[in-house]
Amino acid sequence: MRHHLISAGVSIVLCCACGANSSDSPSGTAGKSSSSAGASNSSGGSGASQAGSVSGVAGAAPSVAGSSAGGAGGASAGSANGGATSSSGGSIASGGGKATGTAGSPASGGAAGGGTTGGNCTRESLTAIADAYQVAQTAGDKSKLPLSPSATFTENFKTTTKGIWETPLTIAYRHDLLDTFACQTFSEVYVTEGAQQYVIGLRMAITDGKISELESIVTTGTVSGSTITSNDWNFDAKAYLTCAKSEDWSVVPEAQRNTREQLIAAGEAYFMVFSDKSSAVPWGMPCYRLEGGKGCTPAADKASQTCNVGVPSGINFKNTHWVVDLELNTAVGLTLFGGAAPDSHMFRLLSGKIVKVHTLTQGTGSGSP
Repeated sequence: MRHHLISAGVSIVLCCACGANSSDSPSGTAGKSSSSAGASNSSGGSGASQAGSVSGVAGAAPSVAGSSAGGAGGASAGSANGGATSSSGGSIASGGGKATGTAGSPASGGAAGGGTTGGNCTRESLTAIADAYQVAQTAGDKSKLPLSPSATFTENFKTTTKGIWETPLTIAYRHDLLDTFACQTFSEVYVTEGAQQYVIGLRMAITDGKISELESIVTTGTVSGSTITSNDWNFDAKAYLTCAKSEDWSVVPEAQRNTREQLIAAGEAYFMVFSDKSSAVPWGMPCYRLEGGKGCTPAADKASQTCNVGVPSGINFKNTHWVVDLELNTAVGLTLFGGAAPDSHMFRLLSGKIVKVHTLTQGTGSGSP
């Protein structure tokens, strides 16, 4: 299905689709998780990770990707199912080399997605921070967060002292990326109860065990029966949730992972192609795209889906910051789409090829269904 996006006065055509997989929840590690990736040119994972599947539940802090089966690091109990991961084999293809910048401007996060580590971070400690966020968001009380005294707060790329985290919300599901190298997290947060629904992209940077940066991209819409009114691109929280939960987010075996630089470079190549058609994007086949949620279906024909649908020229992405989860072989870039619209693009790779894309774009809808 094709849709038209108006952003900064430019009309573009993108594809919105998602595919079904056997997993019904984000993946996590069962047992001891890997340590940080080490240097920025790490081969992509310094510890052995094991397959598992954990699910978030509404009204409670869930165990999420990377929490241990034994509950280390304060992770809440979830449903952990061990077993072999399901991911395609084959050699790891380069994602296009070291990232040199997004289209029109360099990536502020750089190849390291932040440049330096924020301290001794593990998957367990980062999961505990994400769990604490869910408790605080459910209560609408940021005092429940382990905040640094100098913490900064940003919502939709604007500095603020009061954001969505101060509104009580019942979280139906949470999908976490855990970046142990840069000591940061990114979570897709789904709120599907009530008339006002949300899909939130949340990044938290951790320094000495405390949240030093809290950044959110908030997409929202008002739901009345089957009618959704939203100013955000393709917003449909319930559809997004259904499609996201149908996907396979198994931990990728260590031998099949890309490096941090390759994961970022794959995303940068996608951003670059909007202004440079010679940019080679490492598309996989099939590839599923979740774009705001509207119109996606888990029952879509998986084998024929592609994310290589073509894009217009002259679009730039600015102020990109990268969060990378090596165990999930996934990178997410927080950026300004067309230089103006707060946006996140998440890229999941298998065998060096992009097989999943999730996007959230704030403030680019028509305001009507």
